[in-house]
Amino acid sequence: MSVPARRLVVGVAAAVLLGGLVTPAQAAAYSYHPSDADWADCPKLPQNAKADTWSCIFIITVGGTMKLGQIQQDITSSLRITVAQGKLADGSSAAAFGSVKGDRMKVPGGLIGKPFEVPKITDVYVETQGTGRVDAGPIFPTNVGVKIRMIHALLGKKCYIGSDSNPILLNPQVTSLDLTNIDGVPVFQVAAKDTTFVVPKAGGCGLNWGLVNTAVNQRAGLPSPSGKNSAEFQWFVRGKSYTELPGLAS
Repeated sequence: MSVPARRLVVGVAAAVLLGGLVTPAQAAAYSYHPSDADWADCPKLPQNAKADTWSCIFIITVGGTMKLGQIQQDITSSLRITVAQGKLADGSSAAAFGSVKGDRMKVPGGLIGKPFEVPKITDVYVETQGTGRVDAGPIFPTNVGVKIRMIHALLGKKCYIGSDSNPILLNPQVTSLDLTNIDGVPVFQVAAKDTTFVVPKAGGCGLNWGLVNTAVNQRAGLPSPSGKNSAEFQWFVRGKSYTELPGLAS
């Protein structure tokens, strides 16, 4: 994710000053309305952080698609990502993880794939969760770690693609960036794409039996190497300096 954090903050400030030049976004279609709740998961700064160099970045995914192995998934529910980056006292860059929160989405084809799916009986849902992994990039955090929970009664509560120790590392590259506003609040409208990430195999499915894990991995085509997976995101992005978040400064 290569949107410069500092540019976001400066851009938002410019949008406030030049509000007449900003085109309103059609927010109602995505049910997103900016609010102070966007900053609820901004992480506390690490020790020795220079607060005036840090920005909290809030990203809400409002559309797009993901291909994980053999699973093609439209993004039909919002996915919220909160990360931060700035400088430490020694001049080095650091990043901090806030959260990744996604609503459940139904998987096309369900548990056994088309044309054998049976409504409700074979329906499978996925839920994206964060792993706490994020790396400092040249300007903006990169390699945000996520894992995908597979949800079905037969799969139990711990069936995941990826894990905290072996996450899916997303590093989308921005393909377009426009300044807009929603409810009078300046935001960036961003399109981003990633075709480089690796998708590890699933584990913990059923009672973590090898047979159930194997069935899930065969259905999903996992593990899947770099170049065989893809993600295209439509985002709204906001940035806020930590000088405006004094309660989170260390």
